[in-house]
Amino acid sequence: SGSILGSLVIVRRGDALWVFSQLPGVEMHFGCSHSCQARRCSLSFLVVARRIYRTERDKGTLYELTFRGDQTHEFRRLVLFRPFGPIMKVKKERLNMAGTLVNVIVPLARRVDKFRQFMQNFREICIQQDRRVHLTVVYFGKEEMDEVKGILENTSRAANFRNFTFIQLSGEFSRGKGLDVGARSWKGSNVLLFFCDVDIYFTSDFLNTCRLNTQPGKKVFYPVLFSQYNPGIIYGHHDAVPALEQQLVIKKETGFWRDFGFGMTCQYRSDFINIGGFDLDIRGWGGEDVHLYRKYLHSNLVVVRAPARGLFHLWHEKRCEDELAPEQYRMCMQSKAMNEASHGQLGMLVFRHEIEAHLRRQRHKTGSKKS
Repeated sequence: SGSILGSLVIVRRGDALWVFSQLPGVEMHFGCSHSCQARRCSLSFLVVARRIYRTERDKGTLYELTFRGDQTHEFRRLVLFRPFGPIMKVKKERLNMAGTLVNVIVPLARRVDKFRQFMQNFREICIQQDRRVHLTVVYFGKEEMDEVKGILENTSRAANFRNFTFIQLSGEFSRGKGLDVGARSWKGSNVLLFFCDVDIYFTSDFLNTCRLNTQPGKKVFYPVLFSQYNPGIIYGHHDAVPALEQQLVIKKETGFWRDFGFGMTCQYRSDFINIGGFDLDIRGWGGEDVHLYRKYLHSNLVVVRAPARGLFHLWHEKRCEDELAPEQYRMCMQSKAMNEASHGQLGMLVFRHEIEAHLRRQRHKTGSKKS
């Protein structure tokens, strides 16, 4: 499929996006270009790594197209503006992310098995592939702390990795407090923060998306992540659940876009400090995340809110405690159902006995005909 933005032709083929430029005066020498003297234009076929657009009703639409460079850390960005008329080139720039360190901050209490799984992904993506990441683990309490520290130390020795900080806090687990302490503990120059949870899986491509969609004093990034359904339900008819990497396929049968979540975010430490950080007086999971997001919405910074194909929330069992008030318990169970499976899959579970009875009758009929 394709669409035309002024004289910019965008063609989608599968997950790839190709750009065919016919913009007079727009020199797009990012790929293999061929001069077109007759029409005084430049023709290019380019693979777009990322694309974001923003529409303001009284102004027009701003397009940001980011192209891959020759090196893994090099990119080109083309910004276009269409003010309800012919499209205009705003700017073209080269971006080098080689020196942009990402400080991944993970608040944690117990959950040793999840942390071990997280570190397996971290080792492959951050240590072996990206190599521009610092890890900050903020741990609450002392229960299972030695096991968590042991996993960190083993990874450090095996991968020769020293870019990590372990902070131990007392008291009850608080995600907002853990992230706040982790962000403020950084003693170096301004750094890009990625607020992360232990049940999050991300790719090296996401880390570059994090870098490209943030800018100190100008932009913060609130990605929409893809939330995985219960693998036990999704693959219940298979002999075994496939390996994790094979499960992370973006389809309506495997999960959903968590567009109501604001916990995972990329922002520079200076912006986080200047905006006032988290409101630590808020009680309850997630309330401080939304409050911080709203503060950015009312600031002069641009909030980039877009789906991130390389960011996944891994399914884990959700428990609704008996101590909850009736309304809270009902809401908790609704949230649990939403994370278990799609509407169609849950429907198949409800009618499971009816389906099994139908299959038995069909087998009986088939057997009777053969005899």
